[in-house]
Amino acid sequence: MVELKATAGIMKQNILKMYNEINMSIFNAGVSRTKVDFVGNKILILSINHRVPVLKLLDERDRRATRRLDMLLFEHFKTEIKAALEDAYQLNIVTILKDYDLETEYSGTIVILDRDVESYLNDAL
Repeated sequence: MVELKATAGIMKQNILKMYNEINMSIFNAGVSRTKVDFVGNKILILSINHRVPVLKLLDERDRRATRRLDMLLFEHFKTEIKAALEDAYQLNIVTILKDYDLETEYSGTIVILDRDVESYLNDAL
């Protein structure tokens, strides 16, 4: 069990790195805080992402327009993180859910797999 925990810890660190790199490539900004947890067949990523200044400015003038931009950016992000996770860990991803709260700047990403994360970790050992 110790080896599985070590492997899980390494995987979490790698996911944090991927997540931050993708944020940098899309938003030209990293995340302030990020936490990754595994819950059954889900990878939960919670972070604090500061709002891109131009979107923050536009939020005040036309929130509907920035909401559409957010959705496009989320879709691009989900495509990128899915490719990175599949490439790095050969995960079979069912879907990825993502949202962002403007007020608190919290972002939530849920990666839903076809089976428990633990079974992927066992395969890697």
